[in-house]
Amino acid sequence: MTDEVSYVRYFDSDFNFKADLSMLSSERRGKNHLAVGYNELTQPIKIEQISQTGMTKKIEMLKYDLEGRLIERGEYNENMKYLSLTVYGDSEPWSQEYRTWRFKENEPLAFVDQQTNFRFIDGEQITKILFQTIDGQKYGQIELDYDYLGYLSEERWRDLPSARVIRKFKYKFDIIYHEEKPSTVVQIWEFGHDGELISNVAVDMAPADQLYLRPPPRSNNILDEVDIIATEIKEGRVIVPYGAIIPRTEWDELILVNGERLFIDFFEVSESGIKFRMEGEDEILTLPLHRVRSLTSRIGDVIYPKPIGGKK
Repeated sequence: MTDEVSYVRYFDSDFNFKADLSMLSSERRGKNHLAVGYNELTQPIKIEQISQTGMTKKIEMLKYDLEGRLIERGEYNENMKYLSLTVYGDSEPWSQEYRTWRFKENEPLAFVDQQTNFRFIDGEQITKILFQTIDGQKYGQIELDYDYLGYLSEERWRDLPSARVIRKFKYKFDIIYHEEKPSTVVQIWEFGHDGELISNVAVDMAPADQLYLRPPPRSNNILDEVDIIATEIKEGRVIVPYGAIIPRTEWDELILVNGERLFIDFFEVSESGIKFRMEGEDEILTLPLHRVRSLTSRIGDVIYPKPIGGKK
């Protein structure tokens, strides 16, 4: 079986692994090293980072297609919870949907062998999906926010490298009782690049539609949940016969060390500082971390400084 480990080799470092310079099993004791599991086709399918005390720090799982091409690379913590997942190839459904909406058919960018990178929180919920070409050019990303119950609350599509929000969805879940039988209604609003409301709909979920608790990842791996929301709307799920209330668009809150409060569209925290855009502006600004007291997301999560013992 190509997904089962047939034998294990040990390497002193990632450099030695890539150079195929293995070490003896007896040489690994008391030092940091890699334990690499191979399948019967001599393909590496499991890479463990082992500390000098013998503890597993990180695990990578690799998956190949029938022609031996790498198609997935997942990173896990010691409890086998996702840290990230990279899917290779232009057939990955999330990237296909993004490109179909974002680019024209004659787009000069080449997407063959592109990468889709999924980032997670608590090893379960996807928080960011990043798309980049084979030569490392990042062309888009999707950000996913959740409420305190774990329901998807907002989905933002960004163009890269501009970091401009070009599409946004807001979600609201309500429990409705029909003759004492509860069902969940999800309201969905779609906004365009300049914040205008494009469409809104309310969908009555069947009791079994628990996949709504998660975002609709569109990849053929362990994330495989069909794009429930889009699919159900297209297939004509019952539309609730009342008008939806348009939610107020909120901003991330940045507080400077001098007490000044700014409402921003947060992009990312980098080594150079916090990158963001002001309302109504196209330029990406960077503020050094030493000037920032706190940064709170639009759904109330503390982004900076990272809380002690908080979510990773």
